[in-house]
Amino acid sequence: MSETSCPNCGAVRPNAFCGYCGQNNRDYNASLWSVLKDAIGEMFELDGRVIRSMKNIVRYPGQLSVAFEENRRADFVNPFRLFMFTTILWFFIFGITLPTPDDRPLRESSRVVEDESEGTAPERPNRLRLAVDIDPEELRQSEADIAAGMEILRGHLQGDRARKLDDMLAVDEKTRRLAPIRGIAQLFNAQLGLPEWLRRVLANVVVDVVHSPQLLANEFIDNLPLVMVVLLPWYAILLTIFFGRKGKRFIHHLVFAIHVHSFSFIVLTITLLTPAARFPEDQSFWSQPWEIFDGLLFISLIVHTYFAFRRFYGQGHFRTLIKGFSLAFFYLWGLFPAFSLVLVLVLTDYL
Repeated sequence: MSETSCPNCGAVRPNAFCGYCGQNNRDYNASLWSVLKDAIGEMFELDGRVIRSMKNIVRYPGQLSVAFEENRRADFVNPFRLFMFTTILWFFIFGITLPTPDDRPLRESSRVVEDESEGTAPERPNRLRLAVDIDPEELRQSEADIAAGMEILRGHLQGDRARKLDDMLAVDEKTRRLAPIRGIAQLFNAQLGLPEWLRRVLANVVVDVVHSPQLLANEFIDNLPLVMVVLLPWYAILLTIFFGRKGKRFIHHLVFAIHVHSFSFIVLTITLLTPAARFPEDQSFWSQPWEIFDGLLFISLIVHTYFAFRRFYGQGHFRTLIKGFSLAFFYLWGLFPAFSLVLVLVLTDYL
């Protein structure tokens, strides 16, 4: 095969890229260093397009959407790939910066130790004094109801959740930690006619939440990206309704929605990395500038979205403001079905 022919498809290749299949003229039948050099070059070419697209979104609101509509796409990354990059980046940062449920008790216990060391121990309720007004007969009846309901609850548990329940009861049977389980047990004993599937879900969920709250929270967080499966097309539909007379296709509204959300995830990622978000309990003087900085970031998000509307749809200031705030109002209504979808997916394992 001649040098001017593509080795992949055999078509004539007039330049560095084949006009038929798109393969470049790189030859990997060379030294390892040459292959690594080309691979690193391709990687930074992709990163360069991502960074260039992110810079364009930040500096010129709406211009990237205009470029896509005008079919000028070579200099920028695919909008769906950009959206995936910014979304995954935010959820990754959110996952590693999210405090675990054990952090708060640890901070509270350390605060108690500090107060006691200073001679100002916090006041604790006198449990004996609170228990004086409780009728012993009612207390015994309540404990009997809980015990009966606990057996009903145990009958609906699946997997190793019965063992988890026994472990928790053996350690702290009547502590505040087990209040949700005791409450569900009383509910079951009341014979309210709950469906069997609902009893099974309630029993298994409450045991998992009390035993390992972080595991269930992580599962919910892992499914949070599915929220955008509802919100993104919902936003594009609202754009079509409010700006449908501008002669744009639905794909143009969808791409504009992608770019707006991509910038939002960039802003949210930055806020997660600031000390005000990572250490919310810090109320020192040095935390106040970061709180102001986070507030300015959210203001910039609103202003940026406004100018993006202005550039992409080309309408006046007043109409853009009215339509923008109206669209935001209806957009919030999509949060309920979006989070309901995530909740249903998490609870499907309990059905």
